[in-house]
Amino acid sequence: MNIKSLLLGSAAALAAVSGAQAADAIVAAEPEPLEYVRVCDAFGTGYFYIPGTETCLKIGGYVRVQVDGRSDFDLNGQSGGYRTNTRGQIAVEAKSDTEYGTLASKITLRANTNTSNGYSITIPAGTPGAGTYSGSQANNDFYLEETYLQLGGLRVGYFYNYFDNGLPGETVLSDGGPWSNGGLGGDTLNNSVRYTYDAGSFSLYGQVDAFNSQAGFKTDDAGTDDQIGVNGVVTGKFGGVTLDFFAGYDFDSEEAAFASTLTAAIGPGSLGVFAAYATGANRYFDAAEWTIGAEYAIKLNDKFSIAPGAQYWDNVAFDGNDLDGGDAWRVGVTADYKITTNLAAKATINYTDVDNGVASDDRWDGFLRLQRSF
Repeated sequence: MNIKSLLLGSAAALAAVSGAQAADAIVAAEPEPLEYVRVCDAFGTGYFYIPGTETCLKIGGYVRVQVDGRSDFDLNGQSGGYRTNTRGQIAVEAKSDTEYGTLASKITLRANTNTSNGYSITIPAGTPGAGTYSGSQANNDFYLEETYLQLGGLRVGYFYNYFDNGLPGETVLSDGGPWSNGGLGGDTLNNSVRYTYDAGSFSLYGQVDAFNSQAGFKTDDAGTDDQIGVNGVVTGKFGGVTLDFFAGYDFDSEEAAFASTLTAAIGPGSLGVFAAYATGANRYFDAAEWTIGAEYAIKLNDKFSIAPGAQYWDNVAFDGNDLDGGDAWRVGVTADYKITTNLAAKATINYTDVDNGVASDDRWDGFLRLQRSF
């Protein structure tokens, strides 16, 4: 055997061994691609896609610290003083497109450190649904605020009605008066069904409300078989002017309420006018037979604005469902200051004078608030 034959044989042997090892080689698997959170801009700012789905999610809320103050008010036995409260709120919204329109839902959780933030509604004896109803908000645990689901124009759940909208300042009160008249009012958040038709510059909705959503079963024996209201709103937008008209009917009291709000961009600010009329005390409005109020929110610069306002109520005396006699008026001013992005301060002071037809009194009230939103 010569050297040439030996080298060729060795090369063939090495090739055979290498081929056998190659057949048994382990190939590393490709790593799974990471799915990063994607921004969803189809429904506005703040939304992102839930990984692996086409549902867009938005998480927001605020932390608020507030000090309230008031003077004595003999008409309802309220003593003057101050109170402090810290509130936390978290809102989660989810939206996605479907063949029936946008599918949306909202969950709002809120808690207060001040345990007097609940409510109590008393319906006088002899009035349909007589009794006292209290909400569960009077504690410092988290509780449900506005929470609902919506498909296209149909909304079902727990949400506010028209009388919680209000104007920019803190003087004009759309959901009642700054005194206790023993009536039915303040019922602005209930389990409801609403359908909205929105054509851009023109919209309208119809709504059915189940009043006192926390009061348990409504039965004939308890005298709470109805506790249903129906209402509707028509809204028109004309350039810088927005005008709406509300009409609602309370089947328990068999009374109706009507209201309208006008807002218009004028000069350096926005003018807001609110008016309401009730045929008698009802769940939608019972502060007076009628009221009218106005506020003008003046933007002094990019950070600071003030909103002076005034309101008048006529026939504030409460007798059964009748509103007859007395009047009240209120003036005040609200200041808003943007400290930095998502951090703002608000302060208000108001003076109210009430004559209920039997006695009269006046009071001062206001608050100082610091709020961080996200």
